Amino acid sequence: MNKKVVKLMILAGFAVLILSGCAAGVRAESTPGLTVSDSHVYLAYQTNLYQIDKSNGAEVDRFPEKSSASLVMYAPPVVDGSDLFFGDLANDFYRVSTEDLNQIKWSFTEGKGWYQAKAALQDDLLVVPCTDRNIYALDAESGNRLWTYEGDFAFIAEPIIVDDKVIVSTQEHHVLVLNLNTGEEIYRVEMNGAVLSAPLYDAETGTAYVGSLGKEMIAFDLESGQTKWSYSENLDTIWATPILLDGELIFADKTGKILALDPENGSVLWSKDAGGTVIAGLSVVADKGFLVAREDGNLFFYGLEQSDDWTASVVGNVYTSPIVDGDQIFVPVIKADALLYTFNLSGLPGWTFTPAK
Repeated sequence: MNKKVVKLMILAGFAVLILSGCAAGVRAESTPGLTVSDSHVYLAYQTNLYQIDKSNGAEVDRFPEKSSASLVMYAPPVVDGSDLFFGDLANDFYRVSTEDLNQIKWSFTEGKGWYQAKAALQDDLLVVPCTDRNIYALDAESGNRLWTYEGDFAFIAEPIIVDDKVIVSTQEHHVLVLNLNTGEEIYRVEMNGAVLSAPLYDAETGTAYVGSLGKEMIAFDLESGQTKWSYSENLDTIWATPILLDGELIFADKTGKILALDPENGSVLWSKDAGGTVIAGLSVVADKGFLVAREDGNLFFYGLEQSDDWTASVVGNVYTSPIVDGDQIFVPVIKADALLYTFNLSGLPGWTFTPAK
């Protein structure tokens, strides 16, 4: 593997660009990894993981206490009660206390690559994707490895756990479905290009929806693995997870084309144009509409009622899907004065977060 710097931009837990599947020796640059809990916001960026007061944007705690250039973090953490689970780019995956981020309960050090995607947690089982081409299942209580799935390329997308199955997007032009308890591959769904985001799963129909860099959106039955339909007409690359809203499957391609498809058969219902590059995924806003964040920092809310539409903007670039929680919208940004901007559901700005030196 060559020595040149590889730049990575994570989108809601996945990378925009990876030039090598090699696990070691690569420095990465990315966007903040964001997780929102009941009372706090957790932001992983460069040399720190920040715990932020959700109500006012004040920094509460950070990990580690003393920053080190050798410790870099971008993956959104998993919050489970008083526990926080996250990995770094120095090959370690941690369980820490939300009461004190520097109280390490255990660390998993068997991985040979870095962690840039959010892990998945069900009961006491963590499913952790790693760039060393492995997926690790860990006991959440002890940190012990339960099983390993070995792939052929770095895993950079958040897994989705559905009952006894794990759905994992891959850069190898397919989506994996694994047995949650054993890690055994049940089947794979072939795609036309790399899949960089987690699929969307609809429990009512048992259908998973996923797009790829192969300029396609497909629907497949989770139980059988059979593709229900595929749509690719006049599409560009798709980087993010679609949404379901008001009985419609909605997503954007890189050019900013927004499409709504019938989730049953993939037929086009309507289309819009965001007017610029869209890498981040769409965000449902309280079942009233959805938010589109363009790369250039312009935000557009499209309401189910057209009169509810609004626009806002941040100074910087947006590559990660905004998170909507309660009456707040959280937008992580790079190349800006702040790392995190907030808005209310009407688009009015709230607090911003800039780390103290």
